[in-house]
Amino acid sequence: MKKQFVLFTLILILSSNCFAKIAGSRFKITESEEEFDLLYIVTEDMTVAENLDNNDVAVIKTFTINKNGLAGEVRYSLFTDIGEDDSNLQIQYFMWVFMCMNNIAGFEVPGNAIANFNNNDVKKEFNGDFGCTAFLQDQKSEYSNGYKYMMVEFFYKAHQGLVMRTFLFNDIEFVGINAEGALSPDSPWFSNYHIFRFMEKDENGKYIVE
Repeated sequence: MKKQFVLFTLILILSSNCFAKIAGSRFKITESEEEFDLLYIVTEDMTVAENLDNNDVAVIKTFTINKNGLAGEVRYSLFTDIGEDDSNLQIQYFMWVFMCMNNIAGFEVPGNAIANFNNNDVKKEFNGDFGCTAFLQDQKSEYSNGYKYMMVEFFYKAHQGLVMRTFLFNDIEFVGINAEGALSPDSPWFSNYHIFRFMEKDENGKYIVE
């Protein structure tokens, strides 16, 4: 994906260690598949795993990834969009992103560590509207225990919700970046990247599974 680095200036940063619902927030932790769900694509490299019970961010779906002798995990957290006023959408989105990211990192993540995805790429590849990503290392959280690196991503789709997807691994070769900075298409991360999509809803509000 094309990524453009941006600096975020936040008037308010929520740095509480507890993962509580923000008063007046447009997002809430998803409680059921009927409320908000995704189409998950399971490759031959993936195995369903138990969700981590932690106090940082609730995990709704987990898969282990094993390929080329390299292992890692991918975890999903879903947050239902309950907002009606889009005038403050971007502020609410960035607040939620920073809260989640700081919680799973165990430290305050600087704004310049986050890159925006190209909106057209998000639409084409995941059927979403926009998103962002950050590469983290040496985390200090319960969520990241046992892993040195995390690739954290957020994807938003209007009137459905926000997805936090995290790849966790200990060997940088999992991502597959060579000395020239190019990605190997056979790496565990790259070859298992397009593994979910936002679904559309029919006239009755039911998800359409393609």
